[in-house]
Amino acid sequence: SRPLWLEAAADSAKRGLDRRHRFAMGNVLFSEEAAGQLPTGGSSVTVEAHCSHNGQCISFSEHKGHAVTAQWTAAQLHVAIEVLTGVHRQCQRLMFRGRLMEPDSTLQSMLGCDPEKLPGRKIKLYLYVDRHRFPQKLGPFSLVSVPLKGGDFELPQVADECRRCGFYWDLSRNVLDGHGLQARSERITGQVSPLHPVTLEQADRGQGSMPTDAQDFVWSYPVEHWQSVESDAYSMERWEHISDGTAATKSFLSVGGFMYFGTKNEVVGVVTVGRPQDGESGDIFFDEPKGWLPEWTVALLEQGRFQTCTIKAFADLGAQLCLWLRPKEVIEGADGNPLPLQPEVPHGGFVYLFHSDMLSLDKAETALDRYFAVLPGPPDPEPNGCTVSGTPKLFRPFTLTDGDPFPMAVGGERLAPFFDEDEDDTDCSGVMGASFTMTTPAHTAASTPASSSAWGSPRRNLFQ
Repeated sequence: SRPLWLEAAADSAKRGLDRRHRFAMGNVLFSEEAAGQLPTGGSSVTVEAHCSHNGQCISFSEHKGHAVTAQWTAAQLHVAIEVLTGVHRQCQRLMFRGRLMEPDSTLQSMLGCDPEKLPGRKIKLYLYVDRHRFPQKLGPFSLVSVPLKGGDFELPQVADECRRCGFYWDLSRNVLDGHGLQARSERITGQVSPLHPVTLEQADRGQGSMPTDAQDFVWSYPVEHWQSVESDAYSMERWEHISDGTAATKSFLSVGGFMYFGTKNEVVGVVTVGRPQDGESGDIFFDEPKGWLPEWTVALLEQGRFQTCTIKAFADLGAQLCLWLRPKEVIEGADGNPLPLQPEVPHGGFVYLFHSDMLSLDKAETALDRYFAVLPGPPDPEPNGCTVSGTPKLFRPFTLTDGDPFPMAVGGERLAPFFDEDEDDTDCSGVMGASFTMTTPAHTAASTPASSSAWGSPRRNLFQ
């Protein structure tokens, strides 16, 4: 049975998300109802799908107690395949007889005959998986300096508990005014992840806007009511600062970013994340997604670390909650001991949940839950013409869930061109090249069976 406080925490989070996600989750892309009521008529069949990215095959003849029939459409098959594989339906393409199955195409229309006449009633499809967009891929992200200084933040006394559970910071209205932003309250409060040492070599710390004197770092989540923080150039002493600071500061408050700390636990630098410009390499790279286990969610819910996803492109695809895992994170159970399986994040990583009930054990709801581990460098060699880390770059912030793409995109002394709201934030690929990442010592965490077990069953094996 669930403790009452845990039930209350999960219910509160769910209520907060339901209103904002009513449109996204009611869209034809996400609701099972939009795929139509599952047909009961027609010949029963078995569908076998050969997956493009790992060579594996999945086979199914029912979904949620409903037999698969020749009257099923591609849209209905996508829903069933999503639950079986963890591949988002918007990243699936089903092929048969050299043709793409359109969403409203039925199996029988593709066959061109009655499946009753087929021996075994088995239909073999080819499943092409688009691995170049979220949620089958994350990043790379660019990192841009935020002009907030150590004295701007009001911080607690950093103790061991801060390294285990994280802490909160405050920014006053006067500080925001000085950076061209206006808040409706006297102060805003932000939450950060647990502290962790930075072990990047000293010579490499200038890359990706990382301070050379950084000792520890955290991920700072979007602040509550970030929508109420507005740009206000008239509050600034020097208007030219709006070109190289205001948008980055607003991105830090609404999307999040990394905070770096010195030897005396003082803030020595702040960066936010954005999308690389065309031809740029990006600064932080991620491995392919791995399955996230429900028992990990329950353990971290106690610390209140799951936060609402504010990047519109991710939320529109159903991502509702996110969390930063510190490098080599060890998740503990209620007894204080490490759980048998652990996520593999030697350099840290991001978790995304695609449902609002954090205590859900429903496989249909949790099938898409995943995490992306930070890579120690770009996955591919640097191609010709890519921007080298450390050179001036334009800042392209993410579009937010309220549709605000920011008033400008900035970089150094240059304003980046306004970007189209229809531009796809989910494809942050750009061109790979030299990068900054937060690394851990060479003797990284011992390997665990998590990656093979999380999606290692026939239901969760497509990302290995």
